[in-house]
Amino acid sequence: MNLRVLEVLIAVGCLALFIALLVTLPALMAGMEGLAYVIALVVFIAVLSTAGYTIDKMAA
Repeated sequence: MNLRVLEVLIAVGCLALFIALLVTLPALMAGMEGLAYVIALVVFIAVLSTAGYTIDKMAA
């Protein structure tokens, strides 16, 4: 598969994951909504970074 297409698909998937986390985590963590948003952001950054590192290794 073309790496550019794979990058776009991973970016869209990570964005969908981020939106899902933004919707579900505050509902699950009632009373700690601020922490839920921070956790959602940290998970998003971790998943996107891992995907980027993996794609970079595939390109090399």
